[in-house]
Amino acid sequence: MNNGVLIKRVVLALSFLPLLRWLYLYHQDALGLDPALWMMESSGQTAFVMLCLTLAITPLRQLLSLPVLIWCRRPLGVMTFFYAFCHFGIWAGAERHFSFALMGQGIVERPAIVLGVIALILLAVLASTSNQGMVRKLGRRWQKLHRLVYGIAVMVSVHFVMMQRADESAMHAYIGVAVITLLLLWRVVSHLKNQRVIADKMASIHGSSEQRVVREDSHASTKMVSIQVSRKK
Repeated sequence: MNNGVLIKRVVLALSFLPLLRWLYLYHQDALGLDPALWMMESSGQTAFVMLCLTLAITPLRQLLSLPVLIWCRRPLGVMTFFYAFCHFGIWAGAERHFSFALMGQGIVERPAIVLGVIALILLAVLASTSNQGMVRKLGRRWQKLHRLVYGIAVMVSVHFVMMQRADESAMHAYIGVAVITLLLLWRVVSHLKNQRVIADKMASIHGSSEQRVVREDSHASTKMVSIQVSRKK
């Protein structure tokens, strides 16, 4: 077993700790007056935290110069979908009794739920294409597809804020959105820097090519003059 596989398994194992906590609290009858509501909020918050951790991997890898962190990104992304699906499932069961009519009504009446459902569908697409086989099959398209995570982050942030009640949990939502915003800004700045580096390299290559052409032209002109002088003699 190589280090990458070991890191992935450790991250997956640690990612199940929130689920184990839910089971323990349920067994202890410590989920509050409305266990379903508590579970729904906790699963949503856990999915949001997992998404933040997924987006934070690249900045941390660059800041700390730890390439091994890249192995954490895929399992964290998959667990983001897992907890988001739990969040949706609890909402569908506890609030809508698994009735498609009631679920459709809730989606139509609340724009925040629409964003949440769209984000969940996109997360399902990313999670289903996170294995190595799909990476090989999609090739360059895989990276483009998984850039959808940034759009998902925006939708989830809006959903998270709109669904919060006017109490202390709202502050947690704003803090989470601030973290997401910083991570997205980091990505934008990093992309612009990379584009500038590429542009500088291209300009350098273009400049070197022009200088080589000038030298070749100069050499050819000198040779022509030499030939003409030799013929005159």
